[in-house]
Amino acid sequence: MPNELNHLIVHCRDRRESAAFLAELMDAPTPCDWGLFTQVDTSNSVGIDFADALVPPDRINESHLAFLVTDDEFDSILRRLREKSIRFWSDPQKTHEGEINHLFGGRGVYALDPGGTVLTEFITAPYPYC
Repeated sequence: MPNELNHLIVHCRDRRESAAFLAELMDAPTPCDWGLFTQVDTSNSVGIDFADALVPPDRINESHLAFLVTDDEFDSILRRLREKSIRFWSDPQKTHEGEINHLFGGRGVYALDPGGTVLTEFITAPYPYC
């Protein structure tokens, strides 16, 4: 049996706020609290557990989540970003605000959670890894 990713933990400033932000963008079920975590369930059954960081806010490193989505899902996510006036970028360095990219024959966009610690990427074409 191959290894299968089950969940990952993302440290952030406010676990409930960050989880709700991601779930809303993805039109996912309402996140649920589970112990010290607030979990967002993905369509491939990988749980994303948000946890309030146990270090001072200025010591939280920016995390990165990436989701491969359909063109229709991408359109919906981009619409929600625009409707809510949420800043987004075409690149992870956040130099091209309000733009999307067209890498590898698809489209991509990056957005930060309200706490500014989780950079989420949505792409419609996978990267051609080795």
